[in-house]
Amino acid sequence: MDFLTNPDKFMERQKDESFLLPIILVAVAATISSLTAYVAAPHTLEFIKQQVMSSGAAITESQMEAMLRMVFYSMVITPFIATFIIWLIASLILHVISGIFGGSGNFSTLAKLVAYSHIPPIILSPVTVYLAYESSKYIIYGMKSYLVPSTTLQIAIVAWQTVYWTYAVKNARNLDLRKSAITALIVFIAYLLLTASSLIFSFLSGTL
Repeated sequence: MDFLTNPDKFMERQKDESFLLPIILVAVAATISSLTAYVAAPHTLEFIKQQVMSSGAAITESQMEAMLRMVFYSMVITPFIATFIIWLIASLILHVISGIFGGSGNFSTLAKLVAYSHIPPIILSPVTVYLAYESSKYIIYGMKSYLVPSTTLQIAIVAWQTVYWTYAVKNARNLDLRKSAITALIVFIAYLLLTASSLIFSFLSGTL
């Protein structure tokens, strides 16, 4: 229960443990990401099919099936791979920023502790998968209002992860809590800005 009640103690204890559990956690999170895409795929593929047909493109039924099959596999496989890439990129960014504040631990230890920040999305995965299924129904109508609940949940998840990034940096990079929190907050704010810009673009395009 230290993960929930005392994340600082939890991260300190995990610092010298093996990489096995962190890798398993990232793999589980990656599998859930693929599952989320899988449940949203039917409506997404139907939308793509309608768009292609309405465009008047000369395409046979077999070509359509091959294209949709390729899109389906891409939708399911890409999130799995992306989860590992994002984990490493987030760890690298935290490593660089904490270095500016005088951090001194190695990257591998930080990446190992950052992997534990995948526990929040795993815990909340039933809600994430449900929202993905429900919101995908609106894709066919070209509406993006479904982005609001999904984005809100994702922001909440990343905010929770930010707490664990803070203690991951504190224990892996030997920084005080204030500098560790600032390091994690910089990454969180960058995420918020990217999310906000995406929503604003959708609003201006008239699809939100």
